[in-house]
Amino acid sequence: MIRRRSHLLTLCLFVGIFSAVGVQAKSGAKPVKWMRGIYMAESPQPQPVPAAIAVSIAQAKATDVGGSAIRGNGDSMKPLYNDGVIMVVAPTKFDELKRGQTVVYKNREGRHVAHILIAKCKRGWRVAGLNNPIHDGQGVNAENLHGIVVDAYQPVASTSLASR
Repeated sequence: MIRRRSHLLTLCLFVGIFSAVGVQAKSGAKPVKWMRGIYMAESPQPQPVPAAIAVSIAQAKATDVGGSAIRGNGDSMKPLYNDGVIMVVAPTKFDELKRGQTVVYKNREGRHVAHILIAKCKRGWRVAGLNNPIHDGQGVNAENLHGIVVDAYQPVASTSLASR
């Protein structure tokens, strides 16, 4: 128990230090609301963090929200989420979903997919990847919903952070 608290304290310290040196988005920057014609203002922007601690930071945040940390792969959510991004997914009630959130759902093939909620329909939500030319053929419903992305971390080389 003491070791875990020490580990969490160390992670909090790292996050605090990186925030103080400008690793997160500049405070004067306007949040992005639309990208490639898709409303995505409810989706968190990824924070660049050193690759060596990215998983630990995401797992600590996931523990805090009672969720999970999932590593993204593929190009469907570019330019918001690049390959290798680590998303913190929190469980949420289907009735509390909002347009513009990134959700993780299980598709017909049993794979987890992270895409943005586009519009509410009779049988659920229509979703799409930012980089996809069309909406997904399968929607999100209460049965296949895994959760919403509440935080995202993009692992980067430590030298990338030093040059900021």
